[in-house]
Amino acid sequence: MTIVTNRKHLWFFGLLTLIICSNVLLYRLDLMQPLPNEVALGTLVDFMIIIPLLTYFFIIRKRYSLKSLLFVVLAGYAAAALIVPQGYLSSYSFVKYLLIAGEGAFLLVELFIVFKLLSKLPAIFLFYKKKENEIPAFSYRIEQALAHHMKTNRFLEIISSEISMFYYSLFSWRKKPVIDGQVFTFHKKTSAVAFYIMLIHALVLESIGFHFFLHSWNPIVAMVVLLLNGYGLLFFLAEIQAIRLVPFILTDHHLYLQVGMMKRLKVPLEEIKSVHYYQGPEKLTREETKQLFDAVLLDIMKEKPSIEIEFFTNQEAKMMYGFTKKVNKVHLRPDEPHEFLNFLQRKITE
Repeated sequence: MTIVTNRKHLWFFGLLTLIICSNVLLYRLDLMQPLPNEVALGTLVDFMIIIPLLTYFFIIRKRYSLKSLLFVVLAGYAAAALIVPQGYLSSYSFVKYLLIAGEGAFLLVELFIVFKLLSKLPAIFLFYKKKENEIPAFSYRIEQALAHHMKTNRFLEIISSEISMFYYSLFSWRKKPVIDGQVFTFHKKTSAVAFYIMLIHALVLESIGFHFFLHSWNPIVAMVVLLLNGYGLLFFLAEIQAIRLVPFILTDHHLYLQVGMMKRLKVPLEEIKSVHYYQGPEKLTREETKQLFDAVLLDIMKEKPSIEIEFFTNQEAKMMYGFTKKVNKVHLRPDEPHEFLNFLQRKITE
């Protein structure tokens, strides 16, 4: 299965590169000049039909929602507009308006969901406060509060992820780490926080220098990249705070494992088959990682896990923006592995 997946990705990126490069060369090579205006229609077909179809068959099918194709089409049009020289697309300006109409319809649906969310905010907030002593971390509480009052869908899960990101990056600096239940930190003996601070430093310097370079070429692209870098800055800040404030938490009924903003896992204690010191290799095969929840922090040097937890049945791990993964074991590296191991073993044998 892994070999097939790798081949699919290689085919996809190979065909994608071929389409993009052939279109770029078409407009840039002197020997191809002059070009008829109709050639722009071929580029639009490549970027708005062919590439989305390839994306669907090689990437999206059976994995992601069909709504993802809309963003691929929009990105395709944006890429075509950057590649095609000024003047060639003037005959096909209607395409832009069709896209705007389609995007408008999509936004109306999403705005309706936002309106429903706003109308239920008081009830959601009350539920959130009610569960403050029962559910230990913000991400779990806000997700459960939203799911309790609204039908769960991908857009709602994206909103939940965004709320968590803005909370941790902007509003959590005076908060103290979670202390409910038995808690085990996992970042104090690593350089993970320093690693993210280094990334923030590099991102800020890159944003300042690269913005002026891009602005001289295309102000719109420069502004888009600047906004993306700003979003990246907030994400790295949120990652630092989530790592600091949310340790591994063991309650009477569940084990909570949240690793920054990117992933988390809530496991009933009765589903834990065994917990033991990790004796396996440092590097796992791709097949082994498919059903593994890796709770070892991203660091300058990836450390070997110290503890392995196995489950009786597959558990659903939650990733950012509503993505999920079925896992049957966990690798982790708490700051006090011996204490964590003994405490969890006592809990699952009670």
